[in-house]
Amino acid sequence: MDKRQVAAVFIAGIAIFAYLSFIGQFAASIVVMVILIIGMTAYLTVLGKTISEIPELTAKLSQDAKAIIIRNSGNTSAVHIHAAVVPLDIEYDVPEIPAEEEHTHSLDAMISEAKVVITWKDMKGNLFSHESAISALGKGEDDLLKPMFPMFDIKK
Repeated sequence: MDKRQVAAVFIAGIAIFAYLSFIGQFAASIVVMVILIIGMTAYLTVLGKTISEIPELTAKLSQDAKAIIIRNSGNTSAVHIHAAVVPLDIEYDVPEIPAEEEHTHSLDAMISEAKVVITWKDMKGNLFSHESAISALGKGEDDLLKPMFPMFDIKK
């Protein structure tokens, strides 16, 4: 909804509220609640469109542990991507990764365990950062059974 539509709904809500406040306080309070719900829905719709335009990058290790794969699972392209592999002192830059695409960076030797720190910008120039733990032996970040929030002292 654009600003004119929101203003029209708000003005109509005030007019209906004023009319119903003479009839009964209960009916007027129902109108207030309906207008607030419509307003929240319009706000969350605009917020959802803004949030969906953010690229999301994650790193994982290839099956042979000789390449790092950076995947953009967001809805827009990520630009000016910088990846640093800690503690192996490997840094590289990628110009752009489109939405739902991957970039593979080959390595000279196998990696058993490391952390990849990725920084990137979206198309609007906002800066983002993410850390991904990569391991050839253990589970990566895409473990479906890992809880979102640590509960009950779960051991890694």
